[in-house]
Amino acid sequence: MGIEELRALMGHTNIQTTLRYQKVTSSRAEEVAKKALIILEKS
Repeated sequence: MGIEELRALMGHTNIQTTLRYQKVTSSRAEEVAKKALIILEKS
């Protein structure tokens, strides 16, 4: 997800606010994607 999409999703008006959360959000997205891949591989 691009930073602008993330900013809009989080409802921030200032991109600097979003940048504070970017790493946390990215690692969470990676975790969710890995879990989804495991589920898909079992199907």
